Amino acid sequence: MARPRLALAILVILVLLYFAGNYLLTPTIRSMRAEGLIPGSESEWRVLGSLLKTIPTAVGLALMVIWAVLADKIGRRGLILGLALAMAGSLALVSTARNYDQLLAYFTIFGIGLVGVSPIVYAFVADVMPSHRRGAGYAAYYAASVLGMILGLAIGALVSWRLAYLSIGIAIALAALPLYAASRGIEIGHAERIEVGRFSFRKVLQSLRCRTLAIMLAQQILWTIPWGMLALWSVDYIMTRWGLPKTLASLVLIVATASIAVGHVVGGLLSDRLVRKGNVLGRVKISILGICIGYAAMVAMLAYPYPYGSTSASSLLPPMLLAAAGMMFTTFAYPNISSVISDVVKPEVRSTVFSFYNFINSGGWAIGPLIYGALVDALMSWGLDERTALLYSAVGIVSLWIGCIAAWIAVGKTYPRDRIYAREGAELERCQDAVTNN
Repeated sequence: MARPRLALAILVILVLLYFAGNYLLTPTIRSMRAEGLIPGSESEWRVLGSLLKTIPTAVGLALMVIWAVLADKIGRRGLILGLALAMAGSLALVSTARNYDQLLAYFTIFGIGLVGVSPIVYAFVADVMPSHRRGAGYAAYYAASVLGMILGLAIGALVSWRLAYLSIGIAIALAALPLYAASRGIEIGHAERIEVGRFSFRKVLQSLRCRTLAIMLAQQILWTIPWGMLALWSVDYIMTRWGLPKTLASLVLIVATASIAVGHVVGGLLSDRLVRKGNVLGRVKISILGICIGYAAMVAMLAYPYPYGSTSASSLLPPMLLAAAGMMFTTFAYPNISSVISDVVKPEVRSTVFSFYNFINSGGWAIGPLIYGALVDALMSWGLDERTALLYSAVGIVSLWIGCIAAWIAVGKTYPRDRIYAREGAELERCQDAVTNN
């Protein structure tokens, strides 16, 4: 018997754990270097260390669509289990590594699982949660990913790196197996309560021609570039612009990051509430409101006239609250992006379509830091001082969110029709299949 709520709860734990495993490298990479596992001179080892992230992600992205298609064809439960166990085993193996080649091989297996499972999990949430409750489902997923980052950073800092990887690897396996058992009976399209058609690439192409989906995928580029920049360069920005030590700059980022989890949950629950009241555009309205407020707060934080070098609480509190508000309100949109996409895509091709979404999402996060660095370099070459160049570059990149607001306004015009079409199309196809079979 299917137990959707239990399955979702265990899924959230699994997501938290494998994201914790993903972020373990940040606090442990110097320990690996100290043990001689990452070779090279002082100027070279960081390149080799970076490849422990870059190569696994690249290989994972290359294989991602294969796992997504398989999930749509044969079922999502089994693929989630298989990829989760691959992550669990690879992290356990990392704890036994004796040289760089072994590290890279084990991390690559983990990257294949981590990147490959993401679109399948997006689709699985839609199998578990009906349309009017998907905001909460995706909010739980995104909140778990943020909390997983915090957990990974904490565990990596508190225990030996080998024990950290072994512990998280075992924990992932212990979560994956109960999820497989608890999700028995949750088939593709389970929450729709309709008979689902068969996977075909024709249906994938039909979905990609949907206007709402096309807009959402396009806006994802503008949406993720600022996030990629903020994730990598926030601490450096605060240290340089405000003159703060690394510990206080990191504290600002930690507080802001924690607020992201709150934003996911609030944004998802508010939009679900509006949808249940019959407001079809509830997700659009909440997303626009959140991005508008969050963008204004983020720009205010970036341009805040901070008393350079001051470490007093009275100086630190206002911009810290602005940073937290900027990230919290902006992330109102994140669970609604996934919810809207799931509403306009047929259940039997959701994993495959979400693989395209995940590819764009990963690309935006990856190129954001590069664009920021290039802008800073260009502005400084034109004669601007470093602090001013950082400000103009950061505000310019964050302003890409204005394009996201425009995209959500456009979605408000297409989503009601496409949402109905997706449901009517699935029902019509079921009827046509029944007639053909008879």
